[in-house]
Amino acid sequence: MNKKIVMVSGLPRSMTTLICNILANNKNIKGGETSGLLELMYASRANYSSSSEFKSALTEEIMHESFLNFCRQGMNGYADIICKEKGAGIYLDKSRGWLHYSEFLREVNPDAKIIVMVRDIRSILSSFEKKWRENPSILDSRDIPSQQRFITVDQRVNEWLSQPPLGLALQRLYNAHQTNTLENMLVVRAEDLCKNPKDIMEKVYKFIDEPYFEMDYSNVKQMTVENDRISDFGIYGNHTINPDVKPLKRDYDEILTSSLASSVKANYKWFYEAFNYF
Repeated sequence: MNKKIVMVSGLPRSMTTLICNILANNKNIKGGETSGLLELMYASRANYSSSSEFKSALTEEIMHESFLNFCRQGMNGYADIICKEKGAGIYLDKSRGWLHYSEFLREVNPDAKIIVMVRDIRSILSSFEKKWRENPSILDSRDIPSQQRFITVDQRVNEWLSQPPLGLALQRLYNAHQTNTLENMLVVRAEDLCKNPKDIMEKVYKFIDEPYFEMDYSNVKQMTVENDRISDFGIYGNHTINPDVKPLKRDYDEILTSSLASSVKANYKWFYEAFNYF
């Protein structure tokens, strides 16, 4: 039996792990760890687009629908196995890539729901900087003295804004904003989730067409398990939640300096206007 599939995407350090765990406290929802499902579909798309066997097919229309059904059934099978243990009816898949490949996803599964987490860019950068300071014994590969590019806070901010995970995620978010594909998704600000979790989760459940699940937001159980030591983003990844959902601290003026924080806001005017950050 096919499961309802909900995707969680968005910016790093934007409470994607938190919202996944809040949802996974509902016994009818399973999943929420960083997932490779998109990578399987992405690889299939690459082969479908470039393999001579597909290019030589005379029944191109049928072949295209067969490919989409292959992805559709594969996605359903992937979700079925993960949900099987608890008999859950909803599969939760977390990947920042869904934001960018949402139209491909909709070809495969028109009913898929995508939740996009965002957070003030200055706060994300502040979080990165704090993680860098907290881990002096772990080398960031960009910290090469001879290149003199990762020495100051300003330099580190520039690197984070131009490279994955944040730089890539911002570019994808900007594209979704430009192309209006965000209109089919639910954008959730991390600050709102942490300040008013019940109100936000009521909107989330309405978006995924499910009854609201009542729970204690001062005691959110950790349902997902991830190994941050093998993460692609090392010290900047943290997938352990605080069980007590509280408003986020706004410390970017202190951590980044107010002048650098102001510069970031000026350079990303589109973001602050699109998501009502002032």
